[in-house]
Order: sequence, then C-alpha cells, then structure tokens
Amino acid sequence: MKKIIFTEQEIQKIEQLYRQGMGCARIGEIFNLSKRPILQLLRERNLLNEGRSNGKKIVLTENQKKKIYKFYHNENKNSTQIAQNLQLSVSFIDKFLQTSGYRRSKAEAMRILKTGVKLPKKTVQNMTNAQRKLSNSGARKQTGGICKVFEVEGVFCNGTFEKFFLEKMIKENKTVPKNCEPIKTPYGMYYPDFQVNNHYVEIKSDYTYQILLGKEKNRWSKKFDFVQLKKIKWVNRNIRKVDIIVVDKRNNKLTKKTI
Repeated sequence: MKKIIFTEQEIQKIEQLYRQGMGCARIGEIFNLSKRPILQLLRERNLLNEGRSNGKKIVLTENQKKKIYKFYHNENKNSTQIAQNLQLSVSFIDKFLQTSGYRRSKAEAMRILKTGVKLPKKTVQNMTNAQRKLSNSGARKQTGGICKVFEVEGVFCNGTFEKFFLEKMIKENKTVPKNCEPIKTPYGMYYPDFQVNNHYVEIKSDYTYQILLGKEKNRWSKKFDFVQLKKIKWVNRNIRKVDIIVVDKRNNKLTKKTI
C-alpha cells in the first residue's frame, strides 16, 4: 500500500485532535481512513503515546464507570483529561468508551470539536482521494459512499438525504430530530441517524433501502449485507422503535417503511 502524504494543515489538525485525546481510529474515521496512516504519522513525529501496561488487568468499580460517563457526556472531557483525573492510561479509557457503548457518534464528536474553520477544498479533496486509493488498494474494503457532514439548526448529519429530511421537518414545523448516542448490539455498534421524540429514525434512499433488505448488492463491497438490518431489528425489539424513512428528493416525499 502506498504511503499517504498529508498536507501541513491536515497534519496540524490530526495533531490537534490527538492531543485533545481522540484515538487514532476515531481520527481516521474523520479523514475517511483506517487508523494505520494516522499511527504512522504520529510515530514519525514522535507524538504517539505508546502503551505501558504492567500486565495486570484493570477492573473498574461502578463509581469509576459513572465518573467516566459523567466526565465524557456531561462535561465533554476527552480521553486524556479523564485518564489524568482517574490516573489511568489514555488507551484504557479509549478502549472502555468503545466497548461500553459510551463513545459519541461522529456527528456529536464533530459538534464538540468544531472550531468554526472550514477545511480548504484541497484538504477535502486529499481526504477523498486518500480514501479511494485505500479502497482500490485492497487493504480496506469500501462499504459505503463518501458522505459530507452538514449542520442544520444545530443538528449534525452525514449525507444529503439526511440533510433533506432535517430541512423538511423544520420547514413543516414538525418535531426537530436530534443527534443520539450509538447503541451496542449483538451484531456490532448501531448508529441511528436521528432521534425524534421516543423513537429512532434511519434515513434511506430507494437504493440503500433495497440494500438494507438484501435485495441489492452493495455497490462497493459487491455483496449482500444483512448486518445493519439485524442491528435495526434488535434495537427495535429491545431498546425502542426504529422508523425507516425513505427519502425521495425529486418528488419532495418521505415514506415510512415497516421493518
């Protein structure tokens, strides 16, 4: 796999996110990359915090777990700040946030980290090209399209169909959807697009709805994939109702589908 070359501005952004306590995998998601090139960059610049485990398993008390949740969700502290407060390693806190399901969604992470500085077109294009090169190399399989992140009335969303749904709800004076936390399921983490009142909302186009049902192959992986449908059904049965909304932008129409 060819080495990914970052611009100076991208390097500064990566260093900023890492110093704020964000893990390499999470930074990679923002740049549409795997964590490998992020790790390589940080090692080259002697910034990577290497693990220093003493071999002893750490078992958190219930009080410590509550503190982590409070620091992370109520006070918006990052992994480094939480680790310093509890005298634990950053890598341990990162791993706990991921395995416990406490980790913020992409939209919420971007809202908290947003600095108001728009990335230049060159940087955005480099990020897009890097993802495509990585996918074409065979080192990482592309499972979905490249989505833009939008903010509508303080709510963040990934993709133009989600943006259309948000704007339509606001225009028609309906309940404004809000961002929500990821949910741990037996099939992996599920990231609802929105929460409206007491239920979750999953946004699809006609095409992605057919993929969800297993009637069409994913155009990137070239395979039928039922994992997301299993996650949605599990959440719908065990947590709260999930509404699947199919967006028809051409006809300005939203259609609710049953699971």
